[in-house]
Amino acid sequence: CGFHTERWRQAFEDSCVANEVTPPPTFVSPLGPDLSDLQATLASPECRTEQEWLDGQVGDRELIVRVDRVELSKNLVRGFLAYEHLLETRPALRERIMFGAFCYPSREGLADYLAYRNEVESTVARINERWQTPGWTPILYDPSDNYPRSVAALARAEVMFVNPIRDGLNLVAKEAPLLNARDARLVLSPGAGAWDELGPHAFEAHPFDIVGSARALEAALDYPEAQRQDRATALRTAAASHTPATWLADQLAAAG
Repeated sequence: CGFHTERWRQAFEDSCVANEVTPPPTFVSPLGPDLSDLQATLASPECRTEQEWLDGQVGDRELIVRVDRVELSKNLVRGFLAYEHLLETRPALRERIMFGAFCYPSREGLADYLAYRNEVESTVARINERWQTPGWTPILYDPSDNYPRSVAALARAEVMFVNPIRDGLNLVAKEAPLLNARDARLVLSPGAGAWDELGPHAFEAHPFDIVGSARALEAALDYPEAQRQDRATALRTAAASHTPATWLADQLAAAG
């Protein structure tokens, strides 16, 4: 059995022991993004069009970005509430920042997922109605499942926000540093499997702590400009340390 992180492997083995089952052989192999594919998408005419569209929406504001499927584990609603808390407590940031949320519909044939999408969209609508001004919409919400636009957003972000309750890895957290040329800071939940690799260079946002997540966003936005490049370089190096090729090689080695 293969796992993306050592802690997921340990949890599996512990559960086997707790249930008096002998665990099978296990190994750990984190998956990495396909950098060449990401770069090809970023250089494509479709992505350049989306970059121009995004620049028109954001202007010279700082952009917080999330790219997720609309699933309960991704924790979108608490993420929006953390952003709202930031607007409440830091009035000077109003009209200076935007939150770009690129949220793909998921499993809408299931009532729970459809209800969660409705909750996400009603939360966004309420926050925008409360805080918007004639020239500023706080949250740019896009449910269109537009991959070139999502790539353009990751490249354009000043802050990347990834706050899942729990997931196996989270490739988006790794893709953002590889695509971004603005020394973007990463606000990351320790519930993401990618935390094991990226955590030392990210701002921690506990998935259930709305106020703490707001403070993590604030710290990322306020991070000294002189230190941003070093932090971004460390993130990029960690994100590039594993690739699809190394992951496949690990599977073949385990099978052999």
